[in-house]
Amino acid sequence: MKLAGKLVTTGLAIGGVLGTLSVVNRMTETMAGEIDTVLTGEERRYPWKYGDMFYEVKGDRDAKPLVLLHGFGPGASSFEWRKNIDALSTQFRVFAVDLLGFGLSDRPAIDYNSQVFTDLIGDFMREVIGKPAVVAAHGMACAFVIADAYRHPRYYDRLVLVAPPPFILRENTAGPLSGVVKFALRLPIIGQSIYNVLASRTAMRGYYDRQGYHNPGLITDELVEYVYTSAHQPGSRYAMGSFLSNALAVDVNEAMARLQMPVVVVTGRESMFSPAEVSDAFKRVNAGIDVRSLEKSSYQLQDERAMEFNSLIGELAGSKVTQ
Repeated sequence: MKLAGKLVTTGLAIGGVLGTLSVVNRMTETMAGEIDTVLTGEERRYPWKYGDMFYEVKGDRDAKPLVLLHGFGPGASSFEWRKNIDALSTQFRVFAVDLLGFGLSDRPAIDYNSQVFTDLIGDFMREVIGKPAVVAAHGMACAFVIADAYRHPRYYDRLVLVAPPPFILRENTAGPLSGVVKFALRLPIIGQSIYNVLASRTAMRGYYDRQGYHNPGLITDELVEYVYTSAHQPGSRYAMGSFLSNALAVDVNEAMARLQMPVVVVTGRESMFSPAEVSDAFKRVNAGIDVRSLEKSSYQLQDERAMEFNSLIGELAGSKVTQ
């Protein structure tokens, strides 16, 4: 009887804790509010097999298509291109995408992995763009673009790899601990609670301060609030769980070596990966790659040095961007 009583007491205590966590989780999500776009293009949705992908279009219909793919991180979305789309749309037909699991796109509880994002980008290029385009990918998204450009080169006129991490050029298999992290973050109540801590306003400000921006003055309250809201939409933890657990790792060394279209790598001089390190890594694989660096910038270089970045994109396409 004593054992049974202890089990009942323990069960009630656990139930109480889980109930409290569940309430806190719901309050956190509700108080974050709904996300809305700050970009100025025409809003559209691409229906894909796992859910709808949100994107915006701006620019002349007859202009060369330019696809902007955001990086991966807490609260990531096409918001990161807010200082670029208007200027670039003077010379391009710009498509700014929210990848599945981020921004205003659907956030299904699927097993997000490198193949999912490679297929998503590839299908979008074929079914929506339908012709050779300039594609600017940021961070981890560079790996998925490289993979699809190798498989389907006819849809890629030129690649612009923005702050690509050198580790995408080597085998980077997720270890046992990564599986534990992914499993924990997918748990219904506890996983959401862990995620809420990792995606708190304080954690996000710290993340962008450590590796997002060289100039801390750009990490404004408005920026933190937007990415915080984006990170707390229903289902956000699934894609981020895969990112944080290294489940998106993919080795694109061979694909990078065999690409035939022009490739430009753009990196920030104050990034955690130095321009020399990035240049050595990519040129070792493909000597024809053009490597550029922008001063006084880090991972979010298209935000920190927006005018220089926009001019560079225009230069690469033989056009002058009006800013």
